[in-house]
Amino acid sequence: MKEAYQLIQQRLQSMYEPREASRIAEMVIEKITGYTRTERLVHHEKLLNADQAVMFEQDLKELEGGKPVQYVLGECWFQNMLFKVDERVLIPRPETEELVEFIKAHYNNNPCSVDNPCKLIDIGTGSGCIAVSLKKAFPLFEVWAVDKSIKALELAKENANKLDAKISFKQSDILEESKNDSLPAFNIIVSNPPYIPQDESKELEKHVIAFEPNEALFVTNQDPLEFYKAIVEFAEHHLLRGGMIFFETHEKYAKGVIQLLEENEFEQVQIKKDLQGKDRIVSGKRMGASL
Repeated sequence: MKEAYQLIQQRLQSMYEPREASRIAEMVIEKITGYTRTERLVHHEKLLNADQAVMFEQDLKELEGGKPVQYVLGECWFQNMLFKVDERVLIPRPETEELVEFIKAHYNNNPCSVDNPCKLIDIGTGSGCIAVSLKKAFPLFEVWAVDKSIKALELAKENANKLDAKISFKQSDILEESKNDSLPAFNIIVSNPPYIPQDESKELEKHVIAFEPNEALFVTNQDPLEFYKAIVEFAEHHLLRGGMIFFETHEKYAKGVIQLLEENEFEQVQIKKDLQGKDRIVSGKRMGASL
């Protein structure tokens, strides 16, 4: 086990910082052996069995090819839950966990009840990590999740079933169907939409471009606010007066999202920085005419 761990570190040292290479090695060896870090320290001389050796060789080959470790292992931790992930969806990021925590803090003393459930929709759900996490945190919420990609929805449904979260899923392209007349009115809209113009792709790490779904990363018309505008239009038809909208944003575009909300009768609009001090979460309360 010790040699396998060291070999992963060695092979990845040209691709990742030393700490990240060590983290990846830890994840792979733990998945293959089922041993925790402490157990591996005790049993570091234990040999991999034949099946584990085959898994190790395959995983190492994929890692050397640049495949993200979460896709190699087929799983990712998010909000202390293990989500299935593959190339159909983006890998959940720590910043998105911060978005979920921000929403949880806002609704800690929520007014929802069995007779009066809050309705929440996650637009562009991907793996379902936001929708599932919020449903687990607030069992009384009625949670919907939509995505353009049927393949992403299939995976999100798997995660919801695996984690015992009752969620209503719907295939929808928010850019084409911003009115979505078949959907109900909501108290909460949350989204981590695409916001990267195609000409900024060079700024992303190579393994992100090569393996993660581009349609979940890039806007289609060089406008980084393209999806935010469509979701705000959706809110005009589907967000109740006094309802909240929560966005994850890129630090470069957060102020643009703030302006967009303020121009569309949202109040108490604010930016929350992430743990690295970057503008990351934008929220606001819908005022104006009631639905």
